[in-house]
Amino acid sequence: MVTALALLGLGLATARPAQALGAGRACMFRASEGAANLGHVGWAFRVGPADDWIYGATENDSWNWQQESNYATMLNTFRTTNGPHYYDDFRCRNTGNSSVTAAKNKVNQVYGRPYNVINDNCLTRSVEIFKAYDISFNNLPPAQGEPPNLYFGIMLTDFEGDNYL
Repeated sequence: MVTALALLGLGLATARPAQALGAGRACMFRASEGAANLGHVGWAFRVGPADDWIYGATENDSWNWQQESNYATMLNTFRTTNGPHYYDDFRCRNTGNSSVTAAKNKVNQVYGRPYNVINDNCLTRSVEIFKAYDISFNNLPPAQGEPPNLYFGIMLTDFEGDNYL
């Protein structure tokens, strides 16, 4: 028992905090006609300076997905998920830092929670993932109760303009 506790303590002592991989980039993808025309969103963030992206969405109360690939494959995935052109545009923002481990942990955390259409949905989860990725996203307004189209179009502060898929 003492050995097991000592080993557990050693593991905890050597565990590393989430480290930044330098500058980052994150994007929100929108399906403007989703959710009865209130909109639907997915998320993406770059892994370090390479052409490596982790991305996904909470599509509904029983379907969360995520993938990792290069930028071109990511765009094609959003172009074709739920049928051609369901996702129609996206907006991105560069960041000074990128805590990929924290963002991946947040993805696992939000995907493990029960879905709630008002307070724990595609939009609220995307914003939580961005905030875990870089603290500069802490300036984003709360997403609870906001329609995704409104949030995407008006409330995504400091994001670049629309890019169409």
